[in-house]
Amino acid sequence: MRVLILAGLGATSLGCAGLLGSEEDDDEGGGPLGGKDTVDDTEERDDGGDDPDNDGLTNDEEDELGTDGDEADSDGDGWDDGAEVADNSDPLDKADKPYEGGWSKGACRNDVKATGYGEGDISRDFVLPDQFGDNVSLHDFCDRSVLLIFSAFW
Repeated sequence: MRVLILAGLGATSLGCAGLLGSEEDDDEGGGPLGGKDTVDDTEERDDGGDDPDNDGLTNDEEDELGTDGDEADSDGDGWDDGAEVADNSDPLDKADKPYEGGWSKGACRNDVKATGYGEGDISRDFVLPDQFGDNVSLHDFCDRSVLLIFSAFW
C-alpha cells in the first residue's frame, strides 16, 4: 500500500517532480498523471501482522480462518472474532459464541466421544440453560472434570 499526502503549497517540498516525471525513477512502477514515481514500489509491504478491524486477530490469522479482516465480528453474533477464537468458538458460526457467564470452552469439545454412563465414563452430550440464558453444552467442558448431581422428587 502506498500513501501520498500533499498538503497545500508545501507539496513542492515532498518532491512533486516525481509526480510529473523524473528521470531518477528506475523501478518502472509508474506514478500519477502518467509520469514516473520516485518511490521504490518493487517490494510489497507485508501487512499480514496488522489488525485493521481491531478484533485481536492479524490479517494472516483472519486469512487462515476465513474471517473478514475488515469486520471485527464476521458472523454478526456480537462477539469479536478474536474473542471467539480465544474461547474456542467458531467466528464464522453465529450460533457458536462465548458464554455470557464467562464459562470457557475446551478446545477438545468437538472431539469428545461418549463412552457410557458409568463412573469414569464420558456421558453423552446434553445442553441445559445457565443463569444467563445461554444453553450450556456438557462437552464444552471436555478439558476438566465435571460433577453431575441429579435429584428426583416422587
